[in-house]
Amino acid sequence: NISDLRAQVAANNSGIRLLHQLVHENGLKKVEAYMHFIQHNAEMAVRNMLKEFASAHGTRAHSIDYMDDGTPIELTIEIDPMTGSACFDFEGTGPQILGNLNAPPAVTYSAVIYSLRSLVGQDIPLNQGCLTPIEFKIPAYSLLNPSDDVGVVGGNVLTSQRVVDVVLKAFKACAASQG
Repeated sequence: NISDLRAQVAANNSGIRLLHQLVHENGLKKVEAYMHFIQHNAEMAVRNMLKEFASAHGTRAHSIDYMDDGTPIELTIEIDPMTGSACFDFEGTGPQILGNLNAPPAVTYSAVIYSLRSLVGQDIPLNQGCLTPIEFKIPAYSLLNPSDDVGVVGGNVLTSQRVVDVVLKAFKACAASQG
């Protein structure tokens, strides 16, 4: 819808204007330094959470949940307890489907970053630093990494919420937003 596109352009223009104003008031070096600090702080919060989880529960976590049609979303997490890095491996997730519940990898990244931020136990801004210690393995042509010629619109809502459930379940946190 053209109104949605206009709203997105207006929001981006507003962000550009505000960022220019911030740089004008504080200087580019200071703004960049704070941006790097925020990302580094988020990275360290996630690394510390992963180390604490590995210490309490072991270096491997696993969970599986199912879409309403029975398609599995499976996750195995391998944590390096020394570095606080982790591999999120979605091997075992069902194949892409003919419907529109497929989700491109960016949707999975968003669901994981949201989940990790929720788990750190600190009030940190949501930013890319949360994903710095994370490696992703998402099988091609799966529900979470479909080909370019299948529907994905429903994956942005329904499938992403199920990915959050799977991540939270793997970390032994509250889950099951969909039932």
